[in-house]
Amino acid sequence: MKNYYKSILGFLVLLILVLGCSKIKNLADSSKGNKLYFCESYNPASDKCEGESFKYTKGNLTVMLDLRPTKTKLGVTSVNINVTDLASGKVADTFRFDTQSDMDYVYFDNVKFDAAGKYRVSALKPDGTVIVSNEIEIIDK
Repeated sequence: MKNYYKSILGFLVLLILVLGCSKIKNLADSSKGNKLYFCESYNPASDKCEGESFKYTKGNLTVMLDLRPTKTKLGVTSVNINVTDLASGKVADTFRFDTQSDMDYVYFDNVKFDAAGKYRVSALKPDGTVIVSNEIEIIDK
C-alpha cells in the first residue's frame, strides 16, 4: 500500500513540474512577440539598423516595426506612428505612412522628436488599433 501512495505522489510531483515548465516556456515565448524599435538610420539594402537604442538626442529617427516573430501581416495600407508624452499623457505628434497590407517588416523614416522627455511610440492601424508600441527617451545634448 505504501508503494501505491509513493507512486501517486511521484506522479503528482512530475505532473506539477511538467505544467510549471510549460508555463515558464509560455512566458518566454511571449517575450518573442512583435517589436517596435528605433534607429538613427536604416539601410534597407543591407538590412542594417544603425544606432539602435532607446535613448537619443532631439532630431529625426527611424522607427522599425517587426511582425515576423508572430508571423502576422499589417493588413492595412497605412500606419500612423503615434508619439505620446508619458509625463502628460498627451499626443505629441502623429506621422502617417503608406504601407502594403502584406508587409511584416517595415521602417518609418523621419519621425521627428523636438523636445526632451519620455515617450510611448505606437504603430496604429487607421482605425486606432495598436499594432505594437515601445518607449523611448529623448535627451538634450
